[in-house]
Amino acid sequence: MTIKVKFTLISLTLIIVAAVSVYSLSFKPSPKVLTFTSVNSISELNHALNIAAQQQRPVILDVYAEWCSPCIALTQQTFPDANVFPHLNKFTRLKANVTANSSADIALMQHLKVIGFPSLLFWDSQGNSLPQIKISGFINADNFSHHLQQSILFPSSSSISQNNTQ
Repeated sequence: MTIKVKFTLISLTLIIVAAVSVYSLSFKPSPKVLTFTSVNSISELNHALNIAAQQQRPVILDVYAEWCSPCIALTQQTFPDANVFPHLNKFTRLKANVTANSSADIALMQHLKVIGFPSLLFWDSQGNSLPQIKISGFINADNFSHHLQQSILFPSSSSISQNNTQ
C-alpha cells in the first residue's frame, strides 16, 4: 500500500469515528418533562377538577411560590425522578403559582387551607378532595413515589366490587 492510500484510509476512519461521536452525543435522550396545567383562581380550579372527574382521573395540585426553595427542589428533583414520573402520569396535574399574593391567590389559598409551601393536594378520580393525604413541604422522590401509590388514590377493582355488593 502506498502512503497516499494509507493516508486516505486513516482519514476516512477518523471522519467516520468523528461523525459517529457527534451523532451519538447530539441525540442524547432529553430529560422527561411533566406538564402541569396552571390554575389561577377557585373557578379555574373547579373547572379543572370537573374535567378530571369526567375523565375519572385523580388530581394533584402543586401550590407553590417562585421564591420557595423547597418548591424548586420538588420540581427539579422529585417530580422528574424515574420512580415518580410514571405515577404522576396517572394524574391530572395542576399548579397554582401564588407568588404574586394577589387577591385571587389569597382566596385560592384560603379555599384550599394552604398555609405553607410547597403544598400538594389530592382529589380522587370521582373529584373528592383527599385532605388526609395532603403534603406540606418538600418530600423526596422515594417517599413521594410511595405516597402516590396509596390505595385511596387508586382503589383496586376488587375493593370496588366488594363495596358494591355490601
